[in-house]
Amino acid sequence: MLTLTLALCAPLFTAPPQTTTASSIAIRADVVWLGDGRALEKGIVLISDGRIAEIGTDVSVPAGVELVEHAGFLTAGMIALHGYAGGAPGQMRDDARAALPDARVALVFDPDSSDFLDTRSAGITSVVLTPTPAGVAPGLTAVVKTAKRKVLKDEAHLSLVFTANGLTWNREPTSLSGAVAMLDQLFAKPAGAVERAQKGNLPCLFEATERPDVLRTIDFAKRHKLTGAIHGVALAGELVEELKAAKLAVIVPALGVGEARRNLKSVVALAKGGVQFGFGLDSPVHHPADLRLGAALCVREGLETKAAWNALTSDAARIAGVSDRVGKLDRGLDADIVLWSGDPLDLGSRVVAVYIDGARVDGGK
Repeated sequence: MLTLTLALCAPLFTAPPQTTTASSIAIRADVVWLGDGRALEKGIVLISDGRIAEIGTDVSVPAGVELVEHAGFLTAGMIALHGYAGGAPGQMRDDARAALPDARVALVFDPDSSDFLDTRSAGITSVVLTPTPAGVAPGLTAVVKTAKRKVLKDEAHLSLVFTANGLTWNREPTSLSGAVAMLDQLFAKPAGAVERAQKGNLPCLFEATERPDVLRTIDFAKRHKLTGAIHGVALAGELVEELKAAKLAVIVPALGVGEARRNLKSVVALAKGGVQFGFGLDSPVHHPADLRLGAALCVREGLETKAAWNALTSDAARIAGVSDRVGKLDRGLDADIVLWSGDPLDLGSRVVAVYIDGARVDGGK
């Protein structure tokens, strides 16, 4: 069970008198996880026009506003930090060119894809869509909601590839050293997304799978003063000091049943070492349930429950650059909410209902 301080005082946030609209709704749950380490018993979330208007234990529900009573847990929606939902990767790939840094995945994904139905049914309300890690700079990631066709951020990261996946026999680069040299050339004469990344206005998503990939990434990031997160390294926790020195976050690759304990222990090491991290999913390749499953497996290996949940929500939002909109429950943030039958990190619990921008998009009555 999550070790949190139960706030028994009334309301956490006070708001001036407000006029409610037809789009207003209130939800009272047995337990409300705020996303900052606190929980409320019998907490109430008041939603108006798609945003959280008030939250606390003694929130006054205006006349005419529906009050939903939920016997279970209420949380912010989960965020998957790496995914291919909506068919975007196939639209982004160009085998003739190794660098497409200004290509935008936000322009080519299908928001009506059934991928998003499956994802939101698992309690995931936002996904970072990423280009296929081909070439050296395959484009720009985007943060999208899993319903309502909403793009939260159309240029979230510049994707840079430091793995052998970016190589091919029939065009440059054909070696990892050649790939780094090509990236150095891009940053020597920066323009567009590359220039924004170099100036610190756009974080990078570094694709790396092996220890040498990570070391090349760290060296490159330091030389060009880049920020962002590394994705794809199962044993990133064994390089905690190097990652901390480079001030890079980690996106843990999708974890599943039968995962090597060394990989799970690596995630625990990231938390203990103070490296910010979140979880990737790579849906539809991996089932959406694997996002929560991976976090729960890490908890069994010693990861604190609070750290695991933050990695699925608030820390994930920070890595994605959308913490001003989603990732926790706070006044003024988007009402992306999941109702659970029990503790979300207990795999016996199930999703009861999902709300995005205050509208129920899955489950419920």
